[in-house]
Amino acid sequence: MDVSVATDRMMTSLVPEFFAQTRDRLGESPMWHAGEQAIYWVDVYGPILHRMRAGQPVENWTIPGTEFISSFVFVRGGRLMLSVDTGLVLFDPATSSFTPFCDPNAGREAVLYNDSKLDRYGRLWVGTLDLACAEPRGILYCVDVTGRATVGDSGFTACNGPAFSPGGDVLYFSDSYGRRILAYDLAPDSPLLRNRRVFASITVDDGIPDGLTVDAEGGVWCAHYGASRLTRYAPDGGVVSVIELPCPAVTSMCLGGPDMTTLFVTTGWSPGVQKADDEQGPGGSLFAIETGIPGLREAEFPLTRDQAPKTGLI
Repeated sequence: MDVSVATDRMMTSLVPEFFAQTRDRLGESPMWHAGEQAIYWVDVYGPILHRMRAGQPVENWTIPGTEFISSFVFVRGGRLMLSVDTGLVLFDPATSSFTPFCDPNAGREAVLYNDSKLDRYGRLWVGTLDLACAEPRGILYCVDVTGRATVGDSGFTACNGPAFSPGGDVLYFSDSYGRRILAYDLAPDSPLLRNRRVFASITVDDGIPDGLTVDAEGGVWCAHYGASRLTRYAPDGGVVSVIELPCPAVTSMCLGGPDMTTLFVTTGWSPGVQKADDEQGPGGSLFAIETGIPGLREAEFPLTRDQAPKTGLI
């Protein structure tokens, strides 16, 4: 499965390898936990949270009381903040306990949470999508440790892939059905987004822009759902490299591993497939690609166990 890609350094052969063959209907939200030396990811429709340490079997938690788990972020003290269809929920893997945190979406019918990520200042950004993928009902929220949410931007059919520049001053965002990656200016003392502009436009042949991550050099990686590929963009939006994968439903990726240079890539069943037995390819597997390019350690949501949320929308 050798893949040759043109980069600004040299012609390099990158090899996607199977890391975990979990056969997820829709694998998503890979996140490397540097302290645990573990990769976490989800099967949206499981709804299942996976964790895997090197040389160890996959650990799985099925999330009760919900139909979907779309994404998560790490929380200080060993917990995770899950984005599920009922809101944002704190989960403690040590005890398998759940605590509701907040619900900026306020139960809007047929609108679900989607990708989430922490910025470099520890603020939680989470987007929503129209379940029918037809109306611009998606909103990108910024949530603080009190549970209060600020609207960052709105009017999207599906919000995907928030990611942040190494310095934290740029937020990147996939307007998936607009087939574009947007960029915004971001300040440490305010969740207000400024100077919205198009970072990259995606053609129909290049699929739907989905999950994003940013490496230590400022390169922006994008998963192209439906097009069997990833693209790495330079900070100015130019294409640096393209990596082909052996399945069309490429959803997201993150950098991790001992040297932070391994790209973990989530995938799902091929479009139109409704049950695992009908998936003839490797869709639903977690792949790993050694890139030689270091990633950035993920922040933790700075919520302590004695803090109670004060939910609301501002």
